[in-house]
Amino acid sequence: MLLLDKIIDALSDLVVTLPKAQQYNRQELVDFTVSVQAEIERAIELAILYIDGTKRIGSEQELILHLQGASSGLMNVYNEFKVCVGLSGLADRFEQIFSSTHDAAIVGEVKEVNALFRDLANGESLVIDGLRGINKKMYAYGCELSVLSDEAFAAKRTEVVERLELEVQSMRAQLNVFRTSLQDILPLM
Repeated sequence: MLLLDKIIDALSDLVVTLPKAQQYNRQELVDFTVSVQAEIERAIELAILYIDGTKRIGSEQELILHLQGASSGLMNVYNEFKVCVGLSGLADRFEQIFSSTHDAAIVGEVKEVNALFRDLANGESLVIDGLRGINKKMYAYGCELSVLSDEAFAAKRTEVVERLELEVQSMRAQLNVFRTSLQDILPLM
């Protein structure tokens, strides 16, 4: 998932360039990173629940609408659970941590990480950029199912559920890599 890779890369680059003079900011940066990890994990877990919910929908029409409305459906879930607000608050906090930084070696990295978290604070970016592939697939599945009936619908539904289960497994694996990567980064801060 491109989103998780961006976060890991940005934090890794920041750790490498973080000067010792910023020692007083390190604990704040660790706390910030843990908070970001929690928000991102929550966002991905909510996406997994939304995708996983596909197999529990009984009505054909509800299933089609659920699949075709994945992007907006996830946005509604994120807004309901205040994921976007949480990320926005974290972006503000990151900016405050380094607002007094004058070291030229770190300014570029700080700006890059700050821009990343500003982008994450925009929920649409989180959903569309981070989950673009699965949103497109779900929409396409919904379109395919909308023109089928009876046995063809049932067969395609089974195929869709199986494919989405593979997507969920992949997302869980990527989430585990994300967690492991952050566990490796945190001691370096």
